[in-house]
Amino acid sequence: MAGLQTIIDYCNGMTINRRKVVGLQITRNEIPRLSTTPTKNPWKITLDMPSSLRYSDARALMEALDTLDRTGYEDITFSNNSCLNWIFRYQGTMSNSQVSGIRVDDFTGTVLTLTNLPAIASTRVLFEPNDLIQIGNYPYPFTSTTRITRGTGSTVQVITHRPNIITSAVIGAGITVGNDCTFRMFCPNMPVYKLTPGGTKYTSGIKVNNALLEWSDAFELYEYVGTS
Repeated sequence: MAGLQTIIDYCNGMTINRRKVVGLQITRNEIPRLSTTPTKNPWKITLDMPSSLRYSDARALMEALDTLDRTGYEDITFSNNSCLNWIFRYQGTMSNSQVSGIRVDDFTGTVLTLTNLPAIASTRVLFEPNDLIQIGNYPYPFTSTTRITRGTGSTVQVITHRPNIITSAVIGAGITVGNDCTFRMFCPNMPVYKLTPGGTKYTSGIKVNNALLEWSDAFELYEYVGTS
């Protein structure tokens, strides 16, 4: 069983943190000075879990989480949870086959250049702000910061929310968008679990002893960007 993916599938709330690392210094005449530290700007997602998972149904999950511990990573998606999959739903107007035909022409800094565009009207929207774009098989989603229309040229340029953090060559790679994107995450705080008697279950009409899982904290997932 996939541990973090199961947590996402069962969670009942999430907090997204994409803020950059910013330093603030106030001078003696109270003039603020801001500085931004260059980082890979990893995704940070906090998941709240209900106390309704039964021990008898979650033993495989508990083992998967204990195996991952606080250092193991897992590739996850939000497409499985019907309560959350709308958050990253693709907002553009391209079909799946049209998206699959697009290729990366260049990705320098925050400028992603795409080619092999579909033959559609120049006013059609390819990406809306906050649309997820994943390059090739690298599980590091980027977002489009502006609306991008087809235009009349052979390429379009998408300004992404963070610079290219992929160390391998990406020219010629395809793209994935929206809910089809995957995130590579680990859980540095990995909550422990407490068993509380309850969660009655019957097997063949016989009551089976059971317990509910109570988590010590929310799951704070952090994007694993140590390697590409």
